[in-house]
Amino acid sequence: MSALFKVLFFSKTGRALAALLLGAVFIASVYALGGSRARLQDKAEDLEAALSIEQERTRDDATLQSLSDADLCNRYFRDAGRMPNPPECRALRGLYGEQP
Repeated sequence: MSALFKVLFFSKTGRALAALLLGAVFIASVYALGGSRARLQDKAEDLEAALSIEQERTRDDATLQSLSDADLCNRYFRDAGRMPNPPECRALRGLYGEQP
């Protein structure tokens, strides 16, 4: 066993193998570190996108909450591609009043 140790560490071939092994370990660690940074960056971008979507949804909710019944009905029918019909708006208002 000690003969193998002497050959590996005290010969040119042994030192070359040790340097090669050390280089491989260094490259693998750099690769792993770079991959983890990329994953963290992807997660950060996903969280920023989710936050902006939630902020936009909150603004939309606030806008809808501030509308009167008539404006809300007009917007509903306009978004559906139809002209607002007052009896249909009254029917929608009645459905809203029946909910607990």
